[in-house]
Amino acid sequence: MLVPDGASMTKRPVLVLLHGGPGADHSLFRPEFSALTDAAQLVYLDQRGSGRSDRGDPAQWTWHRWADDVAELCAALDISDPILVGASSGGLVAMHCAIRHPRLVAGLVLDSTLGVPTTLDETVGVFQRLGGRRAALAARRYLGGDTGQDVAHDWAKLCMPLYSNSANHERDLADRLSRCLLNDDVQQHFRQGRCGPAELTSAELAAIKCPTLVLAGEDDPVSPAAAAERLRAAIRHARIRVLAGAGHGVCRQAPLQAFAQVRPFLQVCSARNYEINTLSLADLE
Repeated sequence: MLVPDGASMTKRPVLVLLHGGPGADHSLFRPEFSALTDAAQLVYLDQRGSGRSDRGDPAQWTWHRWADDVAELCAALDISDPILVGASSGGLVAMHCAIRHPRLVAGLVLDSTLGVPTTLDETVGVFQRLGGRRAALAARRYLGGDTGQDVAHDWAKLCMPLYSNSANHERDLADRLSRCLLNDDVQQHFRQGRCGPAELTSAELAAIKCPTLVLAGEDDPVSPAAAAERLRAAIRHARIRVLAGAGHGVCRQAPLQAFAQVRPFLQVCSARNYEINTLSLADLE
């Protein structure tokens, strides 16, 4: 809970990192977030049904259950005032936790997050700008709910490479997916709408009281920057940074620029500090 600092012990913020997918795992945050270990203590969590956590009952793969799991994790480890870092769908879990457990959460860092209305045309338009007509058609079919095998193939081949504009993206993505323990059943559960609504209401967003940092990529086709701005406007104590040249996953693609925003934000939140851990929900049972 405290770290040695010369002749004294100093508090540091605790970051609880919530991966996206849904159905992926905490490895997507690594190695980039190791750069913050001088300023915060990091807790990596594989969410229920994902990574190294128990698969459990698919009926429990919901935003509310995942949010409550975060609160229960913090209670089990005696963590108070955590800052929740949510990437993509993990941002939706983080926001639900802040809404359902307002006295727990000291702050939110929302990276390329879901949670506000985004039209299919808006998303497809970014895919078309980045990848042309074929990518736009593949995105429209996949995101429109088409579950055909050819659609999944085209999505992976034509659209996923557009998550980033990095020259090394394809190799980096291949390496990350090889390391990641992905439960595709959770992803299909999400696509069928069984995790719950992927958008928060205005009243729910207004209920978020803690400081919030919204990070968005200018070239993010999944969570467009325009949607991130709508999210910022709906949360009372939110600030936003849109990074040029970044796609989906700002902290992964532009860590230097992203962490330059995160570091001063940690001081705003004034959270506490714990040991760095990789945890699964199975560890708590």
